[in-house]
Amino acid sequence: MMTSKSLLEKTGISRATLNNYINLGLIVKPEVKRVALYDGGALTTIGYFPDWTLERIKQIQLLKQQGLPISAICQQLNANGNSIHPPTDIENTKYLIADNVDLPENNLTSDAVTEKRNSSLYNKGQLSLSVDNIPYPAYMINYDCGLIWINEAAQKLFLNNSSLPVRAEDRSIIPVLLDWADSSANYQKENLLISHFNVLKNRLHQEAFTKNIATFKQDRQQWLIHCYDLASAPENSLVQDSFFNHADIGNQRIVAISFREGVLFTYIPELEDADKVIDWLSRRDAVIRTLLSQQLPVMTPLAALVADLQDSVRICSELPPDEYFQLINQIWSSLDPIFRKYYGTYGKHTGDGMVYYFFPQPDNNYLMNAILCACEIRQTMKTITHQWMIKKGWSNQLYMNIGLNEGQEWLGTFKTNTSYEFVVLGQTINVCSRLSDFARLGKIWATKNLVSKLSPSEREIIDYGVTRDGVDQVLFVSKTYAQISTLFDRDDPRHKKLTDISSLVVTEIQAVKSIAP
Repeated sequence: MMTSKSLLEKTGISRATLNNYINLGLIVKPEVKRVALYDGGALTTIGYFPDWTLERIKQIQLLKQQGLPISAICQQLNANGNSIHPPTDIENTKYLIADNVDLPENNLTSDAVTEKRNSSLYNKGQLSLSVDNIPYPAYMINYDCGLIWINEAAQKLFLNNSSLPVRAEDRSIIPVLLDWADSSANYQKENLLISHFNVLKNRLHQEAFTKNIATFKQDRQQWLIHCYDLASAPENSLVQDSFFNHADIGNQRIVAISFREGVLFTYIPELEDADKVIDWLSRRDAVIRTLLSQQLPVMTPLAALVADLQDSVRICSELPPDEYFQLINQIWSSLDPIFRKYYGTYGKHTGDGMVYYFFPQPDNNYLMNAILCACEIRQTMKTITHQWMIKKGWSNQLYMNIGLNEGQEWLGTFKTNTSYEFVVLGQTINVCSRLSDFARLGKIWATKNLVSKLSPSEREIIDYGVTRDGVDQVLFVSKTYAQISTLFDRDDPRHKKLTDISSLVVTEIQAVKSIAP
C-alpha cells in the first residue's frame, strides 16, 4: 500500500487529477486511515492505495501522451476488463485533497474541511487562478438555464462580443448553445445539451423546463425534451466532465462545477492540461463569492423581504454590550438557515435589520418562498424570545417586523473592500422597507400585488386578511385587503413617514396552513 502523497510524488499528477481518476472509475478509492506519523504524535487522516495503482496511472499517462482523450482511455481500459467501479459516496474521497492535514475529531462541517484543505494549498503557492483570469471560455447559469455571469472569452466565443439581454427571461443558455453548435453534427449537439441538463436536472423539473423552451418550434421542443430525458442527474458529484467536438475549434473538455446558486461551465481544449483549473475550482467558497460579486446587472422579477428588530434601541440600552452582541448574533445565525432553505439571497444587514431577495426558481414559487420564510422567521423569534426570558428573567418580547413586496427591478452588486452586497434598484425595495416600518409586534405585511400573483391553491393555504373594528369587538376579516391610509391615524406624527405609501393596498399574513403529504 502507498499513501496518496507518495503516489502523487511518483506520478507527478495533481490531487485534482487523482480525484478525477477515482470518480471516472480508473482507479479505486483509497482506504482512509487515522494514523500517527510518529510515536505520540497527533492522529492524521491519510488515504492508502494498492501498489498496482502506480502502474495504472502510468498506463493512463502513456495513453494521454498518445493523444487519447480521457473518455477514450476509460473505454479502452474498461474494454480490457480492467473496469473499476467509481465511489458512490463523494465524502469518501474528501481526504485526498491534503495528506497530513490533521482534521479534528469534532463536528467540523464538510465546507469547513474543504476551506481548511484549500487554504493549505494556497499557502504553498500552488495555485494562481482567479475568476478574472480564467484562460478559457467560462460562464455561469442558474438552475433555470439563465446566464448570470460570463467572461470575455466566452462572450467572444458564444455571443460574438454581443451584450447579454436586459431581462432575465431572455438570457437562456439554450438558444446560445444551439446557435454556437449549429454546424456540428446532431449527435454532438445532443451531447452538448445533455452535458448541461445533467447538472441542472436535480433542480430543473420537466414542467419548468418545458416552459423554458416554449418559444421554440414544436419539432425543436420535442428534440430538446428528448435531450432532457436522456440526461441523468448525479446525486453526489460536484464537478463533472464531458466532451464536445465543435466543427471549428475541435474537441473541448467541458468542466462543470455545481453551486447552490448555479453551475459554472469552463471549456478547455482537450490537449491542454485542465488540472490547474480543477484545482482552483476545488476552492468552492472563494469561487462562488467572487462569481456572485461579478454577477451581471439584470432586470428580473423578485420578491423582497425587509425585517427589523422592534425596539432595538431600548433592548440595546437594557443589555450589557457583550450580551446585546450575543443576542444579535444569535438572531442572525438562527435566521440564516431559514433564508437558505427558501433560496433567499442576502442583500445586507444593518445591525438590527436585514434585507433578502427571492428570485424565480425552476422547482418552486419564489413568491411563496418569501411568505414561507417570513412565517418561519416569526416562529423562530418566539423560540429566541423564550430562551432570553429564561436567561434574563425579563418579560421582553423580541419581534422581527417584516414587510414583503414583489416587482421587477434591476439587480446588481456593490463591492466593498471585504465583501459584496446584492442591491435592487427601484420602488420594490423602498415599499418593502416602509411596510417593515409599518409592521408592529412581529406582524408580516405583504402587498396585494404579491399575494394576488400566487395561484388560487397557494392562496388557499395562507391565512391572510385585515383586522377591522366591529361594533363590539375587533374582527379579523379573512382574504381581504386594505389601503394603508385606513389602517393608521394620519394625524399621528409617528406615522408621517408612511404618507408616501398611504394608498398602497396590503394584507397581513397570519399563517400558512400545513400541507398534507
